[in-house]
Amino acid sequence: MTGLYEIWQRAEAARRLDVLSGFIAICVAKDDDARRRLSQIVADADGALSASPPDLVVASECLDQLVCWADTEWIDHPYRAVEARPDEADRQTRDYAKDLRHAALPVRARDEMGRIELSLEVRFLALCRQPGLGCRVRQDIFYVAGRAAMALDLGHLEAAEREVQRMEQVGAVESRQSQFR
Repeated sequence: MTGLYEIWQRAEAARRLDVLSGFIAICVAKDDDARRRLSQIVADADGALSASPPDLVVASECLDQLVCWADTEWIDHPYRAVEARPDEADRQTRDYAKDLRHAALPVRARDEMGRIELSLEVRFLALCRQPGLGCRVRQDIFYVAGRAAMALDLGHLEAAEREVQRMEQVGAVESRQSQFR
């Protein structure tokens, strides 16, 4: 199975490739030669990222070509694609990585992941709707739900299950305590 770090690297490159190639595609829509050039660069990058293991050096060189092209031709363009801030880039890359990780898992594991994810969402929403939850307990529920989601992202199904149970325990303790007040 593909390693998580490799998936993250592929996702990061794929995200940047999509953003830059999309911008350039719009800018060169009426220029057949430029569209062919863009198609070739994107095909080379996609081929490098699809290889097993992915050839991140070739993908990076293709990205560098796109950046140089965009910097040369459209540096002052009002819609020029700029690199996202680190937190936004990580959020976007996480979405790409989830898709890549999901595709690398066997069907049985994907089904189990979906079950746990649905369970997490339903239980989280039910806990958040409980009347009388204190701010601190609500923060604890959010924190533990985040840990469960992170475990799912990493493909650790057992850890995700444990965190869902832990989240329910946090909510149940507060529920019992508020009944005695």
